[in-house]
Amino acid sequence: MAGRERGLLLLLLGVATAMNDLNIPERPPLLIPKCCAGEEVLNRDAHCQHVNETGVDMWKPKFTSEEGNEPQTQPNYQLTNGSPPCERQQTWPIYAYPGSSDRLVLMPSGTLRHYARDKKSLLESRGANPYTWTRYRDFELEGLENLAHPDEPRFYDYLPGEYCIDKAILEDGMEATFAQVCTPKPISDWTRTDFLISRIVDPLCHVFCIMCYLTIAIVYFVLPQLRDLVGNIITTISLCMLVAQIADLVRTFTEFSSHVSFLVADVVLYTALMAAFFWINSMGYYVHRHFKSSNVFLRSTDGRKYFYYSCYVWGCTATLGVIALFAHFVFNSKDSHGMYSSGGGYHNKDPESTVMCSANQRNIGWMAIAIFFIPVAVLVIINVYFWRSTAHTISRISSFGRIHSKLKYSFQMFVKVFLVMTIAWLFFMLTWIQSRVLCYINISTNILQALLFLYICVLSQKRVTFHLRKTCCYDNCICTCCRPGEPTPETCEWGEEMHYIDTLDNFN
Repeated sequence: MAGRERGLLLLLLGVATAMNDLNIPERPPLLIPKCCAGEEVLNRDAHCQHVNETGVDMWKPKFTSEEGNEPQTQPNYQLTNGSPPCERQQTWPIYAYPGSSDRLVLMPSGTLRHYARDKKSLLESRGANPYTWTRYRDFELEGLENLAHPDEPRFYDYLPGEYCIDKAILEDGMEATFAQVCTPKPISDWTRTDFLISRIVDPLCHVFCIMCYLTIAIVYFVLPQLRDLVGNIITTISLCMLVAQIADLVRTFTEFSSHVSFLVADVVLYTALMAAFFWINSMGYYVHRHFKSSNVFLRSTDGRKYFYYSCYVWGCTATLGVIALFAHFVFNSKDSHGMYSSGGGYHNKDPESTVMCSANQRNIGWMAIAIFFIPVAVLVIINVYFWRSTAHTISRISSFGRIHSKLKYSFQMFVKVFLVMTIAWLFFMLTWIQSRVLCYINISTNILQALLFLYICVLSQKRVTFHLRKTCCYDNCICTCCRPGEPTPETCEWGEEMHYIDTLDNFN
């Protein structure tokens, strides 16, 4: 027996010596990304601050298995610092604390699991604080299942490199677990109405609107007879609306860009809309001033007046745009829409919330939006005054000459374009309310605005359609509806009849 035990002992020593000679490398530590530096946490202002200044303990990872139990042996880990490199994806903040509908679980493999619309956290909060539990919490608990789509996953897994995690201090002093994650890929459900409208119908409507505004700009820019002051203003308004549509189209595809891209798109969108209203205000002032003038012949050239109006419009637009950006970065409130960064700001958006259309997105603060939209409201009031005052002046004129007739057509175009822009602007502001009905109405209003623009500025203008047919087709055109026909006082201004006859003679 003693010899057998001695042999077994020698065998074990031999195996141990052989294993030692293999030099098997140690398993590398598990890298856990921490948002702030080693001894820092997020304070109430979402800035990284040392734990000695906050009065809380340093964050340490707590691993939990998929079954909800702590592992018997804690994995060997190493903390790294920095935000996740999400590239073109957006980053979203998640706050998990007792009473919230979010729960964060760090697994031994290094995967971060986010339970969205989690009942467990709400039930734990109700059991721990029964006296502070409100009836609203009961409704929230009952509505969690109704808010979620049946096919939507109840949790999302984020691999290392797709998140960072840390401790955060809320405004009421409560400690929470904070995570900054890369946006998960959305569920592409082609049977859902919301998905079809937000990803198919809304972008197609934007493309159609862009084509309408581009058509108006090309017609008024190419035809030399339309390049007067009013025509140049209509061209510029169309270009402003075209730029606004492109910026709004960029905001439609939320998963293919970053927060900076959306911020730039918002600024371009609101600036273009504001510039369009300044231009329609200039058009109203031009018509109002000439109807009020005692001598309409004493006027400067259209090019010089367009230069003056351009200085007024672009100067005011640039000034207000800079002030709005300053207000966004300086006076941005804590509930505003910044995303967490090393600089301290964060955007308190919920990655689980459904964005029904591009108009529901807002990446700048309310202070900046007020600076963009309050001047538009003032311009609407001023334009209403121009409308009423000019209409009263026209009603007192008994006979119209050629110049007054042209100004009357310009006034009618001003009123129609102004009404269309104002109604569309009001519906655009209503989409800030998270409502599917208002979103659908805004999409319809958006495309209806482009169609009315095209009809008011091109299709309903006999002079525009006459010159358009005259430029594209002649009397021997195969399509009879495209033949320009004979010029009339409604289709030609003074001198254009002789130019038309001379053009036909040269063609024949």
